[in-house]
Amino acid sequence: MSAIEHHTAPTDHATSASVPTTSDAAPRDLRRTWRRIAAVSLVLGPLGVTVIRAVMPYWTSDSTAEMVAGMAASPGRAAAMNWIAVLLTPFLMLSALAMGYVARRRAPVIATWGAAVLFGAYSLGSAVGAPDILVATLLARGDDQASVAADAALLMDAPAMLTGAIAFVVGHLVGMVLVAIAVVRARVVAWWVGALIAVAQPIHVVSAVIVPNRMLDVVLGWGATTLGYAIVALAVLRTSDDEWDLPPRSR
Repeated sequence: MSAIEHHTAPTDHATSASVPTTSDAAPRDLRRTWRRIAAVSLVLGPLGVTVIRAVMPYWTSDSTAEMVAGMAASPGRAAAMNWIAVLLTPFLMLSALAMGYVARRRAPVIATWGAAVLFGAYSLGSAVGAPDILVATLLARGDDQASVAADAALLMDAPAMLTGAIAFVVGHLVGMVLVAIAVVRARVVAWWVGALIAVAQPIHVVSAVIVPNRMLDVVLGWGATTLGYAIVALAVLRTSDDEWDLPPRSR
C-alpha cells in the first residue's frame, strides 16, 4: 500500500470537544417570557369580564324579551360585549392555569383542583355567550324582536346549553374560591388578597341575579377580582426564573 492510503488527518480532540454541536447546545431560556404571559393573562382575563359587565346592554336578571330589547336599542354596546368576549376568553382560560401554576409547589392539591375546575368552567363560556351572538346576528338581519326572543329562549333552554351555563356559573364560583385559597396557602400574596378574590365572586352572583346591581358587580364583583388578580400578576413578575420553573437543558 502507498503512504497516501495509510495517511489519516490528525484530530484535534481538545478543539472538537470544546465546540458544542447543535443538539448539545442549551435551548433558549423562556422562563421570563412564560412569567410575562401568565401575568398578562391574569390581568386581561378578569378585566375583560369587568368591561363586559359594564357595557352589556341588558342585565343578567332580565327576561329574554328584555335582553333582546336592550341589544336592539344599543347595537354598539352589544357588538362591543360580543367582541370582548371572543378576544379575551382565551386569556381568561390562561388565567385559571396561571393561578394554579403559581401555587402548585406549596399548595399542590388545592391549586390543581382550583385550576382544573376554573379552567373547565371557562371552557364552557360559550354556553353563556352564544345567545348574545345569536341575538345580535338576528337583529342585524332585521328579524322582529318577538321572533328573536323566541329563538334565543329556544337556544338557552336546550338541555346541553342549559347544562353548560349552569356548570359555567357554579364552576367559576367554586374554582375562584379554591385558587384564592391556594395562592394564600402558597404565600404568593397576602391573606387579604385571597380574601378579596374569594369574596368577589359571591358578590358577583348576588349583584347579577339576587339583588341586580350593575355598579356593585363592576366595582366589588369582577372589579375586585381584577384587582386581586393584578396583585397576583405583580407577584408573578417579581418571581425569579429559578423559583418559577427549572431551567431548560440540552437534549
